[in-house]
Amino acid sequence: MARYQVEGVGDGQGERESLVEGFVAPLVDLLIGYIRTGASRYRDVYLDERLRYAPFRAAPETRLAFFREVLPPDEAAVLRSLPVASPVRRAVRRLIAELHGPLLAAPEGRTVRILGIGDCLLNELRVFLPARSRRAGISVDVRSLYFSAVENRAVDVSEVLRFLEREPMDLIAVSFLTYAGLPAYRALLNEADTLTLREADDRVAAIMQVMRDWVQAVRAHTDIPLLIHGASGLPLNRWRRHLPVIPALSPARRRVLDLLNAAIGELVRHTRNAILIDEAAVARAHGHRSCEQPVVPRRLTRRAFFHTARFGEFLSDPYADVIRSYERLHKAKVLLVDFDGTLWDGVMADGPVRHHRERQELLRRLKDAGMLLVAVSKNDPTSIRWTEMALQPSDFVLQKISWRLKVEAIQEAAQELDLGLDSFVLVDDSPVERDLAGSQLPEVVALDSLDPFTWRSLERLLQFPNTRETEEARTRTQMYQQSAARRAALAQTFDYPTMMAGLELKASVGVARKEDLDRVAELIQRTNQFNTTTIRYSRQDLAAFLESESHRVYVASLSDKFGALGLVAVAIIERRDSDAVFNAFVMSCRAMGFQLERLVTRSVLDAERQAQRFIGRFVPTDRNTPAMSLFRDCGFREVGPTEWLLDRSMPWPDPPPWLAVTGR
Repeated sequence: MARYQVEGVGDGQGERESLVEGFVAPLVDLLIGYIRTGASRYRDVYLDERLRYAPFRAAPETRLAFFREVLPPDEAAVLRSLPVASPVRRAVRRLIAELHGPLLAAPEGRTVRILGIGDCLLNELRVFLPARSRRAGISVDVRSLYFSAVENRAVDVSEVLRFLEREPMDLIAVSFLTYAGLPAYRALLNEADTLTLREADDRVAAIMQVMRDWVQAVRAHTDIPLLIHGASGLPLNRWRRHLPVIPALSPARRRVLDLLNAAIGELVRHTRNAILIDEAAVARAHGHRSCEQPVVPRRLTRRAFFHTARFGEFLSDPYADVIRSYERLHKAKVLLVDFDGTLWDGVMADGPVRHHRERQELLRRLKDAGMLLVAVSKNDPTSIRWTEMALQPSDFVLQKISWRLKVEAIQEAAQELDLGLDSFVLVDDSPVERDLAGSQLPEVVALDSLDPFTWRSLERLLQFPNTRETEEARTRTQMYQQSAARRAALAQTFDYPTMMAGLELKASVGVARKEDLDRVAELIQRTNQFNTTTIRYSRQDLAAFLESESHRVYVASLSDKFGALGLVAVAIIERRDSDAVFNAFVMSCRAMGFQLERLVTRSVLDAERQAQRFIGRFVPTDRNTPAMSLFRDCGFREVGPTEWLLDRSMPWPDPPPWLAVTGR
């Protein structure tokens, strides 16, 4: 008991009795239930209860130390009740050791962090998601903010944003309409049978406006994917919960739920980076009454702190599927696409094939959203009948169609595109090719094109931050094609100034305009290498900077004889009295090597006429080494661990002579 008091339980006798009755006794019952049945639901609730008074929000090493102190005496107490050296004792020891394994081991693989916003359903998901995700080699960390008609609370956007400032998240799950969420929703369900069609429409419109305003406000601040729940109609009223002879949902309640779910579907379709969690489909599949059943017998939960229903257990399966998709694809920039057996059934060189047009069209949409497609097919290039396909040669940034090993083609593509292998995803029906890629190039994600999960995940990729529907994204394939041609041209000569001059480089630098905002936000959010501070300013932050007198956002565009590279550099300047501070300098990797950064820096120095001193900030990370020498190379003097200084008495950098400056 003293160990739990350390974690926040007081010394009073009442608190100790409450702890024993609501936590310790049910914990023992859960343990006995798991030993007797081996049922996973006992295990999942037990492990979640173990976290109740543990420092689960602390660093992993703190949490591990806590459980390594607490669990062995508890295990010993259980085993003391069994005969020494008996087979039962040995079996129970093994079972308990296996049960406690996840609490005593450091998380394996990547941790996906989820902020759940809603009612107690998010707690139920937190119970069951860890085990389901562990099976896929993924750890999950679920945090919750609540709003509830019962508690008469609402989660406003500012509370969410304050949380995100403290705790970066990968996904945000929001369930407005589960259990006792929004008061207007509870009233709609309770009064559905008395409402006219017009009244029901008006009520639904009012609820949707609340949801729409909240979603738009959050989306203005962050691009984190939103998992938006539909409406299930739970909880049922007392009679419909217990009388199977009547439908679980009345016709009127079903009608308002259909109206709500149609409107929520529209909201999700028109919201950037949003995925629908279809509660109604899960409730229908398992039965509304089954969803309301307790996970463990009520005799264990009558006095317990937990009151977990099976709906959270059922809903954790589609959630785990989305989490797995995110973990596999959140870094993706390049899709390595096999042909035979993937884009069509059959071998095209042998004759007619049956095309998977829906797959080809999805890949085309991904290409338009900024993904780079690379053909990696063991084939004769002359055997590919492009006229039959929805995809065309121009949709592929590179075509590696030959009889070589695909791992060689992948390595070659990575070099030609100048991208890390951890941004490559192979989609292939051959287990041999996937295994070779996994063993020889472990950074590459390999997906089975015969597995429906692969295509569900690629569809979801359209709602992850690494895809965007911008003009820049739509032309990314063409830009990388030009970049590959550019590198090939540079490889033919070694005189650097002559080599640069031969590219006929043209650059423009100026203050950002409103129409630049999408591309500026994309650069700030996506760029890791040439990024001096890696501050992920939101779109709203950047929009405010454009209107602010205390900030200036400078941008640069670049082109050469092969074509336009577009807007490739951003410098965010904060004006502090007579100082101008480079709070961020970000440049696309495809603009590196041309010394554009010197031109941008000199342009900023010339434009900030009121500044007497210029302060460059560089915060090192494990990825931004390419930006490390920016300020030193431009004549700044190091004055602190993260700061560099240049004043008007010091030499200023000259722009490179091979960059022809044009008006913006």
